Amino acid sequence: MHTSNHRFTVSSLRIPSANRRGAAFVLIAICLFAFVAFAAMTVDYSYMQLVQSELRVATDAAAKAGAEALARTEDVDLAKAAAVQYAAANSVGGKPFTIATNDVELGRVSPQGSGRWVFSKSGTPNAVRVNAKTGGAASHSAIPLFFGRVLGVHSFTPSQTATAGQQEVEVCLCLDRSGSMLFDMSGSDWVYPPNNPNLSSFTSWGTTWQNHLSPPHPTDSRWAVLRDAVNVFLEEAGKFSPPPRTSLVTWGTDYTMPISPSTFFPSSTTDVALPPSSNADWTANKVLIQNAIRSLNANPMMGGTNLSSGLDRAVSILKGTNSSMYTNKVIILMTDGQWNAGRDPVQAAYDARGQGITVHTVSMLTSSQTSLQSVATITGGKYIPTSNQAQLRAAFVELANSLPVVITD
Repeated sequence: MHTSNHRFTVSSLRIPSANRRGAAFVLIAICLFAFVAFAAMTVDYSYMQLVQSELRVATDAAAKAGAEALARTEDVDLAKAAAVQYAAANSVGGKPFTIATNDVELGRVSPQGSGRWVFSKSGTPNAVRVNAKTGGAASHSAIPLFFGRVLGVHSFTPSQTATAGQQEVEVCLCLDRSGSMLFDMSGSDWVYPPNNPNLSSFTSWGTTWQNHLSPPHPTDSRWAVLRDAVNVFLEEAGKFSPPPRTSLVTWGTDYTMPISPSTFFPSSTTDVALPPSSNADWTANKVLIQNAIRSLNANPMMGGTNLSSGLDRAVSILKGTNSSMYTNKVIILMTDGQWNAGRDPVQAAYDARGQGITVHTVSMLTSSQTSLQSVATITGGKYIPTSNQAQLRAAFVELANSLPVVITD
């Protein structure tokens, strides 16, 4: 038997150079693809985030501009034009952002629970919604990507929605000036603060009538405590830009003073009219309200609690000559008593709601105020019960800070 010996050398196992080059090209191609994919995920993703931020800024600016124009001009077409114009003043993806007029909707924002505001196309408009879109049939083209096209993704089409509510607010302070506002803060009826420097000299009918026919105690009466809370409200409301144009209504019941000079006290009065928007001056507005309340300090307070008389007058003011059509309209109704004269306040509340008016209600020193709760619920307002001066001040601060100026979602 013959046996042959074979030797295997390195050269006999060497891979042809052409094959080596082909393998290298495959490896390079894989690495390049991985690099491009990584670039697409990093560079393009960061760019997409930047464009989304640009789109949000442009959409918010358009909605706010539309809302401001709606408040100022009360013209639907001008509001839409302002939204389109201010959208184009901002760049998205390197180009002025373009929207069409049909991307701009007018509607009404109204408060819901938990501080939320809901936009509805029904009712008198007080808000502008901008539906910003890109690509497809939108006015603004799709946003091209840098590396995504390698993966078959050439562009992306972000969208954004923003709603801006009315910037201008009209307020009517609707304050109880019935006889009980002369009482002290104990919560008891017919208990007056002692040492009233304004005490009447009339004593023929006893001390109760002497107090009742006197102006309120300047610091310790319920009226004085309310006056302090109103001043706090005016200071807080003045921080808004623009501050709310504010009117003042006081109310009780029709009552004639039983001694000379037999002054007649009507169930409600307009103590400060709503300033017109054309020449509104907040400082002058605030001073008028403070002076009106100060002048009431110098007179007795008479009558019962005809709550609807005050509420109806406040509604008429916020729908009157000086009221603007598209402003947010708010009544702050405060009483220390239960409804005991005039028509049912619930009916007055439905009338207010029909006029698009929100009514916030505040009670002082009363444990059960179903009428006030109903009025607030019906009109979408807040009901705040208070039992002392600090709580009353806090209530008016809360209401001042809840005035809707700009709402964006």
